[in-house]
Order: sequence, then C-alpha cells, then structure tokens
Amino acid sequence: MDERRSTVRAGYDAIAATYDDQRTADPANNEGLVALRESLPARPRVLDLGCGAGAGPLQFLPDERAVGLDFSGEQLRIARDRVDADLVAGELTALPFAADSFDAVTAFYAVIHLPIDAHADCYAEVARVLEPGGEFLFSIGDDWAGENDDWLDSGERMAWSFPPLSETERLLEAAGLPVVERYGVESRMDDAEWPFLRCRREG
Repeated sequence: MDERRSTVRAGYDAIAATYDDQRTADPANNEGLVALRESLPARPRVLDLGCGAGAGPLQFLPDERAVGLDFSGEQLRIARDRVDADLVAGELTALPFAADSFDAVTAFYAVIHLPIDAHADCYAEVARVLEPGGEFLFSIGDDWAGENDDWLDSGERMAWSFPPLSETERLLEAAGLPVVERYGVESRMDDAEWPFLRCRREG
C-alpha cells in the first residue's frame, strides 16, 4: 500500500467515532440518492464503496442484499452495529466481486481519497461489477490535492486528491460510465459543496 493510502486508512481508523459524529447526515437530503432508490428494481443488489460506519447509502437503500466495502477496520466495526448489510474489507481499485454483480454502486466521500492515478482503476472496477444499465452515484472534487495534519482537530493526518471535474467525466466515459446527472451537496463539516455525479453503465 502506498503512503497516501496508508495515511488515509490510519486516519480513518484513528478518528472513526469522531468522523461518524461529524459527517453523518440525513441521506434523504441527497436528491440523487433518493432518485436512485426510486429507480431500483425489486430486491436490488447494491454496493456502497467506502461505506465507513454505515451511515448514508447503506442506511437509506434497501439492505436485504446490500454490501458495504471499506479498508478501515474501525469504520467497519461501527458499521456492524448499525446496518444489516454484508460488510467487506477491501480496496476501491480491486473489488472482490464478480462481474455484473450489482444493480447500483455508491461511493460517498471515498474516491476523493485515492491517488489521482488510481481513479481510472476505480471506475473500471465499478463498471465491471455493475450490471449493464446499472447506476453509479458518487461524490468527487474539482482539481485539488493536499493533506491536513490535524484533520477535525484530531491530530491525525488525512489526504485527498482529485483531477479537474472535466477529467473525471472523461475517465468515467472511458470506463463506460457516462454521466447522466450532476448536482451539489452542501457539507457543513467541510463548509463546502461537493459535486455528485450519477452515471449509468453502458451495455
């Protein structure tokens, strides 16, 4: 594991409870997530990447056949007390699932932590595990990379990186995940609006 990913995992392990308290918000306020839930078939199979402590998509989407994936053991420990979904330890760039396994994939505030040169690998993996016509809903940033040595006043380091939004859309298109909707969600924790993209797998 490279240094950036080690920083991110160690940070989330160390501040799991603090992050859960500050990031958790009502998922019903995310218009794209509401639309995604309404579009799902009966008994859908959904995957939440970077599921963290389980708040958000895993609590809002049907959980009968839901799967959450994260590489922070402490985040997954909290999630096990919150949701009934299957929880898996793993990486966004090497998903441990068969092709065409899911009707929908979500990734809230997760892809933003990958090194920029790993974003394309993540999108390729999402396209691989999605059913044709399946949807990918995720948050991303617009052209920034950096670290914070005292994130959330915790004394822990955290790292982020993402290319210009136009480049993200190009990478998605190349992976067979064209964008069908764009919108923003305000984050009180970050005092910023994060771009959300809703994509649909071709084929």
